[in-house]
Amino acid sequence: MAKKYKGKYERTRITLKSGKTKDIYYKNKDEMVEKLKEAREKDSEEYQLLYNPTLNQYYQHFTEIRRTEVKESTLRSQKSQFKQITDVEMAKGIKFGDMHIKDITRRNIEDARQKLLDQGKSPQGLNIAFAHLNHVLNTATIDETIKRNPCKALKQLKRDDTPVVSDTTHRALSEEETIRFFEAAKECNSYYYNVFRFMIKTGMRIGEVGALYPTDIDRHKGFIHVRRTVRRNEAGRFYIGDDVKTSSGKRDIPLTDDILQVIRDQEKNNHTMFGLSKDGLIFRSVEGNIMRDYSVDREIARICRKADIEYFSSHAFRNTYATRFMEQRPQDFKILSEILGHKDVSITLNLYTHVMTEKKVNAMKDVVIRIG
Repeated sequence: MAKKYKGKYERTRITLKSGKTKDIYYKNKDEMVEKLKEAREKDSEEYQLLYNPTLNQYYQHFTEIRRTEVKESTLRSQKSQFKQITDVEMAKGIKFGDMHIKDITRRNIEDARQKLLDQGKSPQGLNIAFAHLNHVLNTATIDETIKRNPCKALKQLKRDDTPVVSDTTHRALSEEETIRFFEAAKECNSYYYNVFRFMIKTGMRIGEVGALYPTDIDRHKGFIHVRRTVRRNEAGRFYIGDDVKTSSGKRDIPLTDDILQVIRDQEKNNHTMFGLSKDGLIFRSVEGNIMRDYSVDREIARICRKADIEYFSSHAFRNTYATRFMEQRPQDFKILSEILGHKDVSITLNLYTHVMTEKKVNAMKDVVIRIG
């Protein structure tokens, strides 16, 4: 019921969906109608966001509360995984992410997954994406947005026969492939030639290489100090982070004469191309900015075509270094683990089991035991 308020305005009180009340002030009937409409629309939106959000709306809240818990690069990666699920069209004009979170059923989730499989998505990738969806919905049950998690106990898809990246784009190069690649890279005067040399001689990740400053090269004590890496924020912008991928990734790598020569060669290139002093990043993009992994991989693809080699990514240089190390010094796997920045030595051994197996077979053949 309308009441006079301070002699100038009329006042009426409405009850919101949450049960709370709100006073509306107006001068005339038309203004009252307009303000009541605005108030009820806003109340409806706020109620939905709070009590029955869509999956996309809840995910925004889920992301905000995790900003202090995980890195920006992790948020960006998980958003990408999540988006492929929420973009699935469940009915004409209705995407999975537009469904209200309380209305999502186990069958909806299974239907969305099947649609993605039909689109050619790999079971391995979908297992990761739906594990993240399960995390989101589990959080929604904890904060009582939903009563139960419809994704809970969703069975994982069986792996298909698609080769894993460690056997394809991330594979360790054979000695023949290595020689052919570097000959082709040198012949075509590749801008990233020194990057390739540096990675295969240190086993460093591309992001770590791109974040090296001259102060990280301790020429007096003979070490490379790995202290940071190139990162990408949620918007996809590259920047130099203030730490490395993991706590164990912060490490010191011995500086050999070969590696030091690569650095000297790169410093000469920087001076020639950009007129730079010895300040700033050692390895940078063609434009003189932060080096981007996809630009390096694109250059690798060009050289692979020239050398008639199956394509591989920059990460293959790291695996190649580790494989050659294990082939030549298998007894020093703990040292390799430290050089690579692995959190646990078991990670190193699991990644290069094939090398250890070959060494074990050869060692068994070399042992001679006379019994007569």
